[in-house]
Amino acid sequence: MPNLLVYCKRGIFRRFKVNYFYLKEKIDFLIVSPGGCGTVTLIKYLDDFGKSNLYFEKKYKVFGTSHIYKPPKFFFKNNIKVILIKRDYEGIYNSMKSRGFIRNGLNVLGDLFPFMYINVFKDQKKLKQKYFRYLDKFYNNWSKYNKELVLEINYPNFYQDLDTQKKIKSFLSIKDETFLKNFPNFHKYNKSEDFSDPSTSLMRQIHNIK
Repeated sequence: MPNLLVYCKRGIFRRFKVNYFYLKEKIDFLIVSPGGCGTVTLIKYLDDFGKSNLYFEKKYKVFGTSHIYKPPKFFFKNNIKVILIKRDYEGIYNSMKSRGFIRNGLNVLGDLFPFMYINVFKDQKKLKQKYFRYLDKFYNNWSKYNKELVLEINYPNFYQDLDTQKKIKSFLSIKDETFLKNFPNFHKYNKSEDFSDPSTSLMRQIHNIK
C-alpha cells in the first residue's frame, strides 16, 4: 500500500497544477483531450504553427498540458484558444486500457485514488464506471469555457475529414498553404511486441528520461 500512496500525492499535485496553471509567455493555442484520442500526432504536427503544447513542455518542463481536465483561470484571463478532441468513451477507455494507462490516466484527470479498483478491490466494472465519470467531468468542465475559443473535433474523423482540417486551419489563422496537403493521415497503432507508445516516447524525449 505505501507504494500506491504516491498516486494520492500525484493527484493532489495535479489538482494544484491545473488550478494554478500559469505560463510566462503567450500561448497561441493548446490541444486538449482526456487521452486515448490520437492527440500526440496532432500536437507534433501543429507544433510548427504556433507556441503550443510541445513548445511549453520542452521549455518549461511542464507535464500534461494536453490533458488539462478543466480550463484554469489563466485561460479565461488570456483568452487561450483550445482544440478539444472528443471520442466515444468506450474507444477512449479501450485505448487507455490496452496501453496500460488507466491508473495514470485517472491520476492525470485529478483522481486521488486511481488504484482503488485495480490494486485493492480489483473490480473492472467499477473501474470502468469510475473512468467514465471522470470523462464526464472532463468534458463538462470544458463545456463551460468560452465557446468562441474552443474548436471541438472528433477522433479519428479529423485525420480523415478535409472539412475538419479546414476548420482547424481557419481557427488557428494558419496561412501556410501546405497545411492541408501535409496534414497527417490516420494510422491505428500496431501493438506488437516491439510497440513503443508515442505518448510515452514523447514524454521521455521532453523530460530526458532514459
